[in-house]
Amino acid sequence: MNRNSVEEQYNSMSYFYNVLYSGCDMKDYEDDFINEYEDLLNSLQSNSKILDSSCGNGIQATALKRKGFNVIGTDISKEMINLTQQYAKSNNLFFPTKQLSWEQLPYNFDDEFDVVFCCGNSISHSMGKDEMLNNIRSLYKVTKNGGKIIIDTRNWDKVIKENVRFKTSDIKRYNDRKYIFTYIWNLNGFDESSNVEILFIEIANDKETKCIPFRLDFTPFKHDDFIKRLKECGLNIVKDNFQLDNDNYSVILEK
Repeated sequence: MNRNSVEEQYNSMSYFYNVLYSGCDMKDYEDDFINEYEDLLNSLQSNSKILDSSCGNGIQATALKRKGFNVIGTDISKEMINLTQQYAKSNNLFFPTKQLSWEQLPYNFDDEFDVVFCCGNSISHSMGKDEMLNNIRSLYKVTKNGGKIIIDTRNWDKVIKENVRFKTSDIKRYNDRKYIFTYIWNLNGFDESSNVEILFIEIANDKETKCIPFRLDFTPFKHDDFIKRLKECGLNIVKDNFQLDNDNYSVILEK
């Protein structure tokens, strides 16, 4: 799971990434994000510098900019950076963005950020323990002493335990077309390279259909092992909301 494969996977499915959010008010996602980290954000100065290190389609970075913070968005995928810029512009908001992998961050920024976010299950695209440790250390290096790092992730303990292979969406409408998408999970266990195939069925004029397949690689990890790795990188656990029955969890860390 090298940099190019992750970059290419997200570049290829960037248009369909927004299909996943169709039918929803993106501002609701912004509000949910701000509410989740309300206490942390309220403790910051208004000019605090925040890095969204996996900015995706720009929901989190835009929400932070809307709150008045000094935001920079980075992502490994050029096309996801484009989505971030488009979403921010549609809200009349502007902030710097740059196409960077996590390993490139220390070569582009000093230890200058008050807060670094790594959202959207992105950390699972690390290929095994060693690469994850290197990626976490990169986040560490660009964070100020006393600064915070927030990582959220899918709850792989639950995913592996339930071992659900297939999940299909309701009909989504996006750009005058209808879509149904199916997740096909190919899980090989903790710390083993795995993937999910996402099949988008595009329906045009209620007659013409087309199947567009994508694949995303990832490496599942146990929560307890993840916490050990964070501590191994010199980070202190401020808050960990992991619960076995929840789909996702986040960890707030201090350098």
